[in-house]
Amino acid sequence: MKKSYCRTCRASFLLLICILLFACSNINSGSPSEPESQQTYLNETFNPTAAELKVTGIPVVQISVTDGSAITSKTEWKAASILIDGSGCGEDDFEASDIQIKGRGNSSWGLPKKPYTMKLSSKEKILELPKSKKWVLIANHSDKTLLRNYFASYLGNSIFNSMWNPSFKQVHLIVNGSYQGVYLLGEQIKIEKNRVNIEDISETELDAGGFIFEINNRLDEEFNFTTERGVCISLKDPDSVSEEIQSKVVSVIQTAEDVLFSDDFADAANGYASCFDIDSVIDWYIVNELTKNVDAANFSSIYLYYDASDRLIHMGPNWDFDISCGNVNYNGCDTYDGLYIKENSVWIKRMFLDETFAEKVNARWNEKKSELLAVITEKIQSDANELSSAAEYNFNRWQILGKYVWPNCAGYENRLTYQSEVSYMIAWLCSRFDWLDEAFNALT
Repeated sequence: MKKSYCRTCRASFLLLICILLFACSNINSGSPSEPESQQTYLNETFNPTAAELKVTGIPVVQISVTDGSAITSKTEWKAASILIDGSGCGEDDFEASDIQIKGRGNSSWGLPKKPYTMKLSSKEKILELPKSKKWVLIANHSDKTLLRNYFASYLGNSIFNSMWNPSFKQVHLIVNGSYQGVYLLGEQIKIEKNRVNIEDISETELDAGGFIFEINNRLDEEFNFTTERGVCISLKDPDSVSEEIQSKVVSVIQTAEDVLFSDDFADAANGYASCFDIDSVIDWYIVNELTKNVDAANFSSIYLYYDASDRLIHMGPNWDFDISCGNVNYNGCDTYDGLYIKENSVWIKRMFLDETFAEKVNARWNEKKSELLAVITEKIQSDANELSSAAEYNFNRWQILGKYVWPNCAGYENRLTYQSEVSYMIAWLCSRFDWLDEAFNALT
C-alpha cells in the first residue's frame, strides 16, 4: 500500500490520542519491571476440549505433568508428557512422554497467564521448526492482539534479517486438562547449530569460543557484571562457566565499550566497527526503535553474542515485544514520536555520533521501508484474521478485553473487541512509521 494510507491512519490516530491518552504519559502502574497485583478475569467455567479447539485452525498442545501438580516455579523442572495435534492446520503431530517443564519470564511470570520453558530428552523438530531440545511457550497476556512478538519475529526473520532470530507458531495450550489460552510455541535463544551458530566458549579453546549475553538491569543470572559505563551485563549461554571464562567475557565486552568511547571511536579500521557487527546493530536498532520497545533502551532482553570466528559482537536476536507498539504506560512509550532507543541506549547513542553510522541507519531504513509498510498495513491484519477464531477462545477464558492488564496504556477500556486491539496496534505503527520516516531521513 502507499504511504498515504498511513497518513490517513495517522490523522485518525491523532484524534484518538487527543480523546483517550491525556493521562497516559503520567500513568506508571507499579514498577516498570514487575506487574502489580491485579484481577485475573479468569473464566473458570470455560474449559474447551482439544477437539473443540481443533476447529480454530491452529495446533493444540496438551501437556500433562506426571504427578498432576501445577507448574509454580521458574527453577524446578517437572516431569511431564506432551501431545501436539497439528492435523487440520497443515502441521505435523508431535508426542513425547519424557519432557520436563518449568515456568519462565520476568515480569510476565507475575501475570495470571503463565509462560513456560520445556526441555525434550533429545533434539526434535516441532511444528516444522528446526530441531532442538529447549522450547518456550510465551503467554502474551499483556498483549491483547496476541501478535506483537509474532510481528517482531517476522521482521527479524524476513526483513531485517542480518542475524538469526527465533521463529514461533501460534498454538492453544492445555496443561493438566485445563485450557490456558493462545500461546506462541517457539525457539529459545541458545548456542546451537540451528540457532545462534557459534562455537561455545565452554566447549573449545578460550580464544576460539563465543557466548551469548544480555543487557539486563536485573543482573539475575549466574554470572553478571557492570561495565565502566554502567551497562549491566548477564552471561546467558553458557550460563555456568569457570573464572577464566568469566574474565574473558568481561575483557571482550569491556574492550569493545572502551573502543566505542575512545577519542578515535569512528575510525573505520580501529574504531568501534572493529568490535561490533554494525549491520546487526542497525537491523536490531530499527526493529526496536520502530516498535518503541520499552525494555530495549537499556533495561533487559537486549541480546548480543560474541563470535570468535570474526571477533565481533553481534546485536540480537530480537526478544520480548509484548509491551511494545504502544502497549505500555511508562517511559513515554505510549506515544509514537521520539527516538527512544537512540536517546536512551548507552552504546547506540554513542554510535550515532558517528556520521557514517547515522547514514547507514538511514540507508537501511529506506532500503526496507516499503516492505515494512506492507507488513504493517496488510500482514498484521491478515495474521489477525487467521487467529481470530482462536483468539475468541482465549478471551472467553481470559475475559480481559476492555480491562486493565499491566501495563496497558490508557484507552484499553474502550477497546472491547479483539479487532479493536488489532486496529489500535496497526494505527499506532502507521503513525510511528510516518514519524520515523521523517526522523531517519533528517539524520543525514
